[in-house]
Amino acid sequence: MSYPIPDLQQPQLEVRTEVKNSLFIANLRHTPGRDACTEHLHAMRALYPDANHHCWAVVAEAPGNSTYWGFSDAGEPSGTAGRPMLQVLSHANIGEVSVVVIRYFGGTKLGTGGLVKAYSDAVKAVIAACPTRLKRDLCEVIISLPYDLSGKIEHCCQTYGATITQRQYGQQLVLHMDIERSYSKDLRQALAAWPSVEIR
Repeated sequence: MSYPIPDLQQPQLEVRTEVKNSLFIANLRHTPGRDACTEHLHAMRALYPDANHHCWAVVAEAPGNSTYWGFSDAGEPSGTAGRPMLQVLSHANIGEVSVVVIRYFGGTKLGTGGLVKAYSDAVKAVIAACPTRLKRDLCEVIISLPYDLSGKIEHCCQTYGATITQRQYGQQLVLHMDIERSYSKDLRQALAAWPSVEIR
């Protein structure tokens, strides 16, 4: 499985917005796993100890794996911060990411709809500024084959997105390759058509 993850030059990315004198600081980090998200939250509480709220949302694994989603309103009215933040985050199709939105209350109440919009917009702004790179779940496949089959076998492997990382020349040609784990079973089945090809 491949999916985008944050590709930050610094440990974190921060975008500030202001709504009716309330300051919203959206802080985004690459957080592979819930422990990394917890560290992110603790770091923000330490960095902004005088803030009124530290609301957060996390997609700690692949974007579609809701088992690793989480959120918190952190004292805001229920459903006005964490859940809208997670909704934006989960629809961004980015994995291994958490956002903490720090709020400094400006004296004017925003109301339920205003809070939902403010927190959602804060997350949208920091996601829009976040560069990403593709994370690929790779495994290694090693193939031994007669030299006269090398062209056909290499072509077959390339159709499944395999990348040859090493060639060893002996009595037979040995190819080391990386392939996405989700495609490795299909590749093995395709190569089974050649009895003289050994797959490890």
